[in-house]
Amino acid sequence: MTRRLRFGSHLIDLAARELSIDGRLLQLSPRVFDCIAYLIEHRDRAVGRDELMASLWGKADVADTQLAQVILRARRAAGDSGEAQQAIRTVAGFGYRWVAETSEENEAAAPSDLPATSGPAREAEKGIGDEADRPTAGEAASRPAKFPLHRTLGILAILLLALVAAGLLVFRLGDEKRRAAGVAPTAPSTSGTDRTIAILPATVDAADEWDWLRLGAMEFVAGRLRNAGQIVTPSENVIAVTRPLSDPKAMPPALKAALDPRWIVTPMLRKSDSGWIARLELGERQGGTREFQGDAEDPIGAARVATERLLVTLGPPTEVIGDMPTGAAEELLSRVDAALLVDDVDGARRLLAGTSDAMRATPEVRLRQATIEFTVGRNDVAAKALEALLPDVPAETDPLLRARIVSVIGAAHIRMGRAAEAEQDMNTALDLLKGLNAPALLGKAYMRRGVARSVLGRNDPALADFAQARIAMQLAGDTLGIALVDLNEGALNGLRNHPADALASFLRAEKHFERLNVPGELANALTNQILAYRLLLEPDEGLAASERSLSLLGHLASIEATHLVQVRRAQALADVGRWSEAGTQLDELSRAVDRTREAEIWAMSDTERARIELARARPEAALELAGPVVETLLAPEFATTRQDAWAIVIHALRALGREQDAADAVARFVAWADGTGNKSFAAHARLAEAEQAESTRRIEDADRFYANALTAANQDNVPADIADVAISYAGALMARGDLERAVPVVGLVDRYAARSYAAAVLQARLYRALGHTEAWRSALSRARALAGERPIPADVAAEPAAATAGIPVR
Repeated sequence: MTRRLRFGSHLIDLAARELSIDGRLLQLSPRVFDCIAYLIEHRDRAVGRDELMASLWGKADVADTQLAQVILRARRAAGDSGEAQQAIRTVAGFGYRWVAETSEENEAAAPSDLPATSGPAREAEKGIGDEADRPTAGEAASRPAKFPLHRTLGILAILLLALVAAGLLVFRLGDEKRRAAGVAPTAPSTSGTDRTIAILPATVDAADEWDWLRLGAMEFVAGRLRNAGQIVTPSENVIAVTRPLSDPKAMPPALKAALDPRWIVTPMLRKSDSGWIARLELGERQGGTREFQGDAEDPIGAARVATERLLVTLGPPTEVIGDMPTGAAEELLSRVDAALLVDDVDGARRLLAGTSDAMRATPEVRLRQATIEFTVGRNDVAAKALEALLPDVPAETDPLLRARIVSVIGAAHIRMGRAAEAEQDMNTALDLLKGLNAPALLGKAYMRRGVARSVLGRNDPALADFAQARIAMQLAGDTLGIALVDLNEGALNGLRNHPADALASFLRAEKHFERLNVPGELANALTNQILAYRLLLEPDEGLAASERSLSLLGHLASIEATHLVQVRRAQALADVGRWSEAGTQLDELSRAVDRTREAEIWAMSDTERARIELARARPEAALELAGPVVETLLAPEFATTRQDAWAIVIHALRALGREQDAADAVARFVAWADGTGNKSFAAHARLAEAEQAESTRRIEDADRFYANALTAANQDNVPADIADVAISYAGALMARGDLERAVPVVGLVDRYAARSYAAAVLQARLYRALGHTEAWRSALSRARALAGERPIPADVAAEPAAATAGIPVR
């Protein structure tokens, strides 16, 4: 349930990510809000400095000054101070503790639609209060609206709006089977052009007050070159590659290895007695450098002169795009952009607040102000501000700036769940960009429209948009953007129930993100791979992906992202029969996960624990774990996890001999599953009906339901769905002694027997029943090799009788 907590005159809404005082909403950066929320959530104890750093930054090796600044701002927001310490108390030599008297207000829990479990059901709060993703380059996202997706295989809308995603995204159900109208290019090049320029952060020889020039000058030079028609790698790519490097000399080779631009520009600025000197060193891909110098009274002026001289060498512009700010606006916007590149939303706000009214009224500054609102998740405020700006930026005079404005409006509409409006916004932006040499913005607009169309269930046009986005981003030299397109395509192919296609996209994305050193997105690519491998019945590959994800722990931007990596790792361990390791991981997660903020992580963890308990023949424990998931996880975005938990509940009830409760649970599950419109859920609904009919010896009904379940599973050809139905049906047929009909059903999973324990056991069971000793021994050997800690059923391990005549070995 949504959690709202009061302390003094303050009210904090963890789900809405809002802190107010006497009804007045306070504007906080995501990290300051997270600091307050984390301390409140753990107010029963002191929180260590390293723990708090890991929660806020995803790592513990953060400078003390950074944490001190966040604590200072958190205290101010809470009406506290370092002297009073009435809300946040410093624990000397350790960390901090929330000490303000705090009361909690919870909404009423949703009613249960399951029979009571045999043990005390643990209460779980409904809903999720996810923190906003860390802002990067002025486009950080709060958690977008979620929609159910087959097997939760997706991370789609988050990716457009932020470069560092924090966790799960599930997308809307869909039945479209048509291929995309366009096909994405497969060329290995990420730039798509041999004229790409990458601009490094500047080296600044001046007092500390000029540190902003390091990124401000980089953005300024990039903007000037881009305005002159040059192809400049988006700064987010450069920042991703160079962020972990402290030695400027190491940056050019790292950039060359990751992005392979034709030219690398290294800006250098030095304050002299008479003003400023800017030098731009132009490095060629094949070696050799040239230098261009500019002198002026101010640093941006000097950088402008040097850039103009550089442009003479690079060649005449293909087209001058839009107007560039001049004078004081140049420096202001450079400083704001530099602040946003390093997530300093508060600093950007202060810069804009400190300028003149006339400056704040200019379109570029108004765009930055709205972008900040968008960054902190105030999407409605951002959209209204930008819509008010549109009349002042006619398409006839500045189509590029208008396209930028409309594109951000569309992004805000996506977050607000207004996908149809977002699609129209992107149509407008794309019309404005026709004929303009702005491939980076064009790629982003196509990608955003693809997301909007995916939300609307228009999957084929969405795939075509992603293909167009990839081409545009190749032309822009935007490797990070291309990787995000891969993630989006993977999510959409998951939406279409095509896990093999989704996996291919996630594998491509992994390679890009690994080169670019973007741990958040890399974690998304890997955790989604694990799920895809689960659906493809390739547990060893899923385990390998989970092992690669372990290196990211301690480097992720949020605790939710860390927990997602851990729960997927546990699932991968369980899939290869390493139950003890999986159980240890899941037990630790159950203690660490916040069930309000991380509802789906909690549900995934307890569902996997329940699955293991059921396989260990402990139905009571399984029911106790899975029951609360079904009872409380009612939101449609959690449908896949709820379906898995529901199947466990039904099997546990039947194993406990609670036949009527099992029948009631099947009826409720079927009504729910059929109401979703999802074919995978429908297949499992028919399977539940078949198993219920089989348990009550209604053989004709069981056969009809099994046949319908197989038909539904075969429509999408997802191995996991086919195996679920075939293993159950073949087992029922063999139990009846109907081996002739069992043979072709077992044949449906023959291809998976070399890698799937359950398929290998089924194959061994059939060969034993048929009396084919050598085939049985081979299948049994495979099952034992795949078993891990899973026991081979006694009826499968026993020596077979003589062969049954007339039934061939498959």
